[in-house]
Amino acid sequence: MISVNDLFKAGFYSSALDSAESDPLRELDALQESQLLDIRVCQLTSTAALLFELRTSLQFEVGNAALLVVRGLRSFGWNSPTVQGPLTAMTVVSSVPDRINDSFRARFAFFPEARLEVVGDLAEFYVLAVEGISDAPPDYSDSDLKRVQEDLPSWSSVCSPLQASSSR
Repeated sequence: MISVNDLFKAGFYSSALDSAESDPLRELDALQESQLLDIRVCQLTSTAALLFELRTSLQFEVGNAALLVVRGLRSFGWNSPTVQGPLTAMTVVSSVPDRINDSFRARFAFFPEARLEVVGDLAEFYVLAVEGISDAPPDYSDSDLKRVQEDLPSWSSVCSPLQASSSR
């Protein structure tokens, strides 16, 4: 067992883990219908991490969360409207991985309207089993952020990596 944050900081990639059943480091729209929960960028280590909710995903049969870590971060760009609506999940509409020169790049489009592009030397992807959350994602129409967050994977969540892939 490891916390999501420790996995982000230290890395854990091991070829002993099962390969990701759907690989967002290589496959178009592998994260479709998953939900982006949070993003961390550490300028000291040139690392970015994207935490996803998998209980809504179309592609994954196992796990309830995922972590995409980009190491050797070269570029990070987030675009969204300034008008905030009601509390809602950021659902992945499109995910596009590719290589530019010697770098890994991932581009995402979300609903409601937002875009993200992240570029770095390499990427790791983990499918996680997070302890202590229900089988179904929370109801965002509740509008109580604290209550919604209690049933979502977070950086402090204890998890077991189930599957992994690397852009190497």
